[in-house]
Amino acid sequence: MSQFRCQIVTPSESVLDEQVEYVSFPAWDGEIGVMNGTSPFLMNLGTGAMRIDFGSGSRHYLLDGGFAQMQDDILTLLADDVVPADHIDLKDAERELQEANEAATALGQTSAAERRQVEGAQRRANAKVALANLTASRPGSV
Repeated sequence: MSQFRCQIVTPSESVLDEQVEYVSFPAWDGEIGVMNGTSPFLMNLGTGAMRIDFGSGSRHYLLDGGFAQMQDDILTLLADDVVPADHIDLKDAERELQEANEAATALGQTSAAERRQVEGAQRRANAKVALANLTASRPGSV
């Protein structure tokens, strides 16, 4: 399969700069899949699971906001936060999801900004649980 360059940068570090075969990540309006030859784009990133395929296997990450740009067969993700799936503890993720769900239940009459914040916490916690379960079911592969 044909490869392209993928760069992932957060405000504090360069997470990845390698040749890859495929990248799937959450955008603000849905899931995006990128392969070599993808048309140029610039978009807002969402929150959720990201998968990067290499010739030797896949890596998974939790992606949380930022921007994505595809230009000249280089995918650049300027992310607010990126966490490798194997750094996510399942029990901590389940506790975080429970707390986010409880906060959503207790919302009542709140502002739209507060509701978006709680829904964002739920999305992030759901993705953490899914990635932690993936890591637990396939040790050494993420």
